[in-house]
Amino acid sequence: MIKVKAVLSFIILVWAGVICNAQVLEIEKYDISIAGISIGEMVAKKEAKGEEIHYELKSSVHFWFFGKVSLDYLTHAIYRDMMLIKATTTSKSNRGNFGAKIDWMKDHYDVKATNYKYELDTTIHKPYHYSSAVFYFEEPKQAKEFIPEAYGRPSHIKKVKDYYEVNVNGNKNRFYYVNGKLDKAVMEFPIKNYVVKRK
Repeated sequence: MIKVKAVLSFIILVWAGVICNAQVLEIEKYDISIAGISIGEMVAKKEAKGEEIHYELKSSVHFWFFGKVSLDYLTHAIYRDMMLIKATTTSKSNRGNFGAKIDWMKDHYDVKATNYKYELDTTIHKPYHYSSAVFYFEEPKQAKEFIPEAYGRPSHIKKVKDYYEVNVNGNKNRFYYVNGKLDKAVMEFPIKNYVVKRK
């Protein structure tokens, strides 16, 4: 009986340690709209797990484009020592499923991505310290280049008037900040352009 209690106590301590090891640093909620009409929402989460920082973007949208389109999107990016070490995206819709993976392999990234009318299978021989998910938590004042998790193709960050502009696979996206916090993002997309606005 004493051994059983000891084992149970150990399991509880280990489980508590796992829970305590993950600390949510920030959660932001955004409305997603097309032409002023809300089509869904996004939740952005930043979490500390041991020596790693995890970023997660999760969204669900529904809109009409020659028929009803439903899309669930998830991005997960992991940083260690302020460097991207792993990223995955999954996009599930009634028009098809897509995904991407970026993995740091000691001295390069292995990149595999499939998106709407887009495919990439390549390696990148330099580390990155900024990706799409980080835009939702940090204003890119010092960042000049980033890697979008869904496409895996590096892009420059350009400051224009009151916003930051990036070109992702031919689509120009604009990020607007208020007091260092992302207020809204205006996104070009092959199907329909949309706006992500902080609630």
